Amino acid sequence: MNTKSIIVGGAIATIAVAGLVSGVGRSGTGSERILEVPVVNATALSDPSCGCCGNHAAYLGNSGFSVDRQSVQDITATKQEYGIPHELMSCHTTLIESYVVEGHMPSVAIKKLLEEAPDIKGIALPGMPHGSPGMSGRKNETWTVYTIEHDGSSRVFMEL
Repeated sequence: MNTKSIIVGGAIATIAVAGLVSGVGRSGTGSERILEVPVVNATALSDPSCGCCGNHAAYLGNSGFSVDRQSVQDITATKQEYGIPHELMSCHTTLIESYVVEGHMPSVAIKKLLEEAPDIKGIALPGMPHGSPGMSGRKNETWTVYTIEHDGSSRVFMEL
C-alpha cells in the first residue's frame, strides 16, 4: 500500500492511499492524536503513447493524490464525453471527485477547486505550457486556469 507520512502533534502519521490517516509513531508527550484526512482519488485519462501524461500523474501522486492511470484509445471522444470545449483542451483529462480537470494542472489549482467546491463542471489549463507539472522547460508565462461551466462556457478561475 502506498503511504505518505506527516507530523501531527509530535507523532508521525501515515496516510494510507486507500483510506484515511492513522497514527503510527508516538513521541511519548501525550499530545499525540489521530488526524483523519481523506485521500483524494484521481483518475487520469490519456492516450497510451503520451509520456507527459504519466509525468503529470506522477506529480499528482507526489502532491498527495491517489492516481489511477487509464489509457484511452480516443482521447478526443473522451474530452467530448466530459464536455470540454475545444479551446480548453490539453493532452489529458483527469477526473477528481465530481470535477473534470483538463491538462497539466498545478495542484494548488486543484486544491482551490476542491476547497471552494463551485458549481461547475471543472477547470482547464489549455495547451501544454512550458514548465507546467509534467512538462519540461521553465515556466515562462502566466498560466490562466479556466472554469468549465455546465453550459460549456468558461471564465478565468485563477492565474498562476
